[in-house]
Amino acid sequence: MKCLFLFLLFAAIASYAKIVAVLEITPVDETVGLKIAEYRHLTDELRTRAREALPRDYTVLTRDNIISLMPPDSEQADCLAESCAVEIGRAIGAEYVTQGFVGHFGDMLTLTVELYESMSGNMLGSFVTESYSIMGLLGTIREKSQTLFASIKPDGEPKQGDYAARSKAANEAAKDAVNGPAGKSEGGGWGLRNWTRVAAYALTAGCVGMAIYKHTKVEDSKDKLSKLDKNLPLESGFDDWHESYVSSIDAAKSNEKQRLIYGISAGASALVVVLTFVF
Repeated sequence: MKCLFLFLLFAAIASYAKIVAVLEITPVDETVGLKIAEYRHLTDELRTRAREALPRDYTVLTRDNIISLMPPDSEQADCLAESCAVEIGRAIGAEYVTQGFVGHFGDMLTLTVELYESMSGNMLGSFVTESYSIMGLLGTIREKSQTLFASIKPDGEPKQGDYAARSKAANEAAKDAVNGPAGKSEGGGWGLRNWTRVAAYALTAGCVGMAIYKHTKVEDSKDKLSKLDKNLPLESGFDDWHESYVSSIDAAKSNEKQRLIYGISAGASALVVVLTFVF
């Protein structure tokens, strides 16, 4: 039972990762002539830089995560899309949110990226750049993202209680989101740390299950011994009874040892989960 409690405890810890939503970079109007794929590439680069700049206990939502968390009602979703980043961040349960816009300044392209704290609505940081090409905008994202996300300081982070109303869907998306430099901005590529967690969870669950199974086998052996004691032969068949008695004792000892081994393995696996969060 102790191993099962530890497993559930560590699984619960994983659900409290701090959530950052990097919203899609969009044009300020229809006159900006970039392709959809180019806007997505700029956004993906910003997400990648966010993962590299933020501590490991932060989860950066992917594009699919954000879409899945938007309200199912189309009118409400459209209303949010026309609103500011802060409202979207609150709606999807993200502590921090960024928004970006591409526009024109004379013959040059401009890019504005802003970072907000969702609950307070305060803008923590931003950067603005101009370039004659999209490559210049991409270079600025790579150059200034580290400073932008450094605006999220541990001392200024909101307390967990401030987000008690976070939706269950946001927590589930945070678990599935890519986390860490080894991850990719979309679907696959979880990275070594996340795969280690999955393997450790599976091993812990398996060990707990086997320990419970062996405990049941021990109890069965004890019941059999009890019955043998009550049916001790007085005249004949003693050899058969003695053989069954010795066999039941050996089985009970073997199951006790295996249950101990599975319990130790479950504890070691849970420790691996903790270490993937700490280091």
